[in-house]
Amino acid sequence: MLPPHFFRVSFLFAVFLGFPSLPWFPFLPSALSGWLFFGFFFPSFHFLGNMARSSTSTRIAPERSRSRDNPMWQPSGSQDRHAFRDSWHEVPAPPRLRNVLVIVNLDGVRPLMLNVHDDAMETTTCAALPYLNRAEEMALFSYNVLFQTRRLETFTVYNLLYIISQHIWYTWDRYLRPSSMDIRWQDDTGDTFALHDEDLLVDLLHEYRPHWTEGQEFGILFPNNIRHFTSHSQPYIMRVSCHEALPHRNMLP
Repeated sequence: MLPPHFFRVSFLFAVFLGFPSLPWFPFLPSALSGWLFFGFFFPSFHFLGNMARSSTSTRIAPERSRSRDNPMWQPSGSQDRHAFRDSWHEVPAPPRLRNVLVIVNLDGVRPLMLNVHDDAMETTTCAALPYLNRAEEMALFSYNVLFQTRRLETFTVYNLLYIISQHIWYTWDRYLRPSSMDIRWQDDTGDTFALHDEDLLVDLLHEYRPHWTEGQEFGILFPNNIRHFTSHSQPYIMRVSCHEALPHRNMLP
């Protein structure tokens, strides 16, 4: 498309050529005619000169910014993208510790309750309550607690006895001192032994149940048959019993 100045130049040049044939042109003073010619034609000639110079000049490409050479501006390689994508498919490593569900059988505390207080526990059995079924009695004489991994590393046997004492107080409205009771467990051979108050639960698990982070044993009859866990959220079940404390815990009846 032609620029607007091209039509302006063509028009003015045609008018200038037609000036001598105009009837009023001879009456214009010569100075005025020169001024009109200079005023109309000089800007157009100046524009044409600039166009001629711009066509012969060499275009210089702008200098490239050196800040783009910084590695942060460079596109990441396909190897990094594949590494990021493959990280989503990695299987997380098994946890070093696992949550533990402790199930405490409180049947062994009934003689202690009868000697210290009264028959408060005996009145809540199936023998005293005909309408209480066996499943309800087992639930009443058991204490269950789920220990998280962080709490398990610092939880002792005495801490377990303390919360059992609180549970008995809230259930039967009778208080039994934690030191008047002990916790008993069975090792991998089936022998029963009393736990010391200062023992950490996590240390007992590592010593007597080295597989406790990987799977659950079927029972005392099949201690070597381990059923592996299928999820990291599945807790290990630690079954213990609570009894009246003995003068010498290494001498069980």
